[in-house]
Amino acid sequence: MKISVAFIVYNGSQYLRTQLDSILAQTHKVDEIIVCDDASYDNTKEILEDYKNKHPNLFFIHYNNQNIGPTKNIEKAIQSCTGELILLADQDDYWEANKVQTIVQWFEQNPTMNGVFTNGSLMNSKGELDNKYALWDAMSFPYKTIKSKNELNNNLKLYINTVENCVTGATLAIRNNLPFLKQPFPIIKNLVHDRWLAINLAENNSLGILEEKLIRYRIHSAQAIGGMTENIEKYIELNANLLEGIPNINNSINSFKDLRYILNKIETNLEIQNEISKIENKSFDNTNYIAILKNKHKIYLEYGFAKWPILSGLRKFKKLFIV
Repeated sequence: MKISVAFIVYNGSQYLRTQLDSILAQTHKVDEIIVCDDASYDNTKEILEDYKNKHPNLFFIHYNNQNIGPTKNIEKAIQSCTGELILLADQDDYWEANKVQTIVQWFEQNPTMNGVFTNGSLMNSKGELDNKYALWDAMSFPYKTIKSKNELNNNLKLYINTVENCVTGATLAIRNNLPFLKQPFPIIKNLVHDRWLAINLAENNSLGILEEKLIRYRIHSAQAIGGMTENIEKYIELNANLLEGIPNINNSINSFKDLRYILNKIETNLEIQNEISKIENKSFDNTNYIAILKNKHKIYLEYGFAKWPILSGLRKFKKLFIV
């Protein structure tokens, strides 16, 4: 099985060597590393050229003439890969030595699945590990709740579409024979590329989960997208509650701040799903998610106006008149 790495980078010189060295140190070697640099202006290019000179048959580097953003950059990297299996990589993380081997074995054991994502450890800008929380915690992903329920695939699909993305692109591996990978990735406000990939995989019930921490995810001030590091347990609880068909509001919403968090999340997801519904060449129908979100929005709004009428009224006013 030929293994490709889709690697995107933008001004990533600070941690770039650490990440590339961890990929090169894998117990199961990769066959190509496709790098797409998004018009960096630090010394990223010099570092990449150094690695290419040392490994000319492994590194294939594309330099964008202008910045196209992470979604179009990862689209370009993925569509440039020639391997049967594509592992996505970010510029500032670190791969555990057994990551590729574990992923390859999983696909060999699950021949009908098209993608898999994993958990990860957290580390700070100095590379120090967080001994309390993992990547899924920082993403407020209620994995234990989803795992404990029947029909894991359906719950995962529902969560990704109506609550929040739980798939960090840097942990994702996908087969390279999927039609949606050859299509342009949509540019939709608040829809990150890894969620788009996850939605497509989950809709076909071909997205798997590995609990193993196969990367060290770096949280620092310069990253494009990071995770929460405060009130983690609270937000995991709120996301788990939002997944429920009929929310247990009285036991989960303890303040107007909690309610505002939920409403903002529902409204953001509605905007995303409405935009997805306009995509003509998608292989799935998302109208059911729009209906679910509208119903939950109604339930939470009614609860808010009953319990905090003044604050709810002010929030409605801001939504109507403040851009």
